[in-house]
Amino acid sequence: MPRSSALPRRSVDRRTRLVATATLVCFGVAAAARVLVDTSTAGFDAPARYATVPPSGWTAFDTVNVVAVAGASLAGAAVLLFGATLVSAVLHHRGRRLPLVIGAVTLAMALGAVLAGAVASGRTDFTAVTELELLRTALAGLAVASLPAIVLGAVRARGRA
Repeated sequence: MPRSSALPRRSVDRRTRLVATATLVCFGVAAAARVLVDTSTAGFDAPARYATVPPSGWTAFDTVNVVAVAGASLAGAAVLLFGATLVSAVLHHRGRRLPLVIGAVTLAMALGAVLAGAVASGRTDFTAVTELELLRTALAGLAVASLPAIVLGAVRARGRA
């Protein structure tokens, strides 16, 4: 009996896997940069940085700043890639539930961002406020990056109706 030469349809296409992998790599390197900056700056004494004598040459503080900037840039790129991954998934996936799931998760991220901002406004510890504001910014950025996929899903659903 002859076999069908058609391969089974994959649930995720190659482009979506590639963009998702790039997203995870960017998030991973950004997280590693954050950990490196946190562990490196733990030993810095803040008043020593604000001396009246101009700095001479490249210091460890400058190196940590470069790592922090690279990590923040990669985190921003990862957020954009996250949105592209969702758009690619919605384009490839023919089901109707994926945009609804993305919408529900986006709503949860937006509410989490609002909650983190509200909790941060009541704190007095600078470190706690910084961490909560970082969480708020990350959740809000991911929620905004999800919006094109939600709109695309809505347009495609409207086109089907």
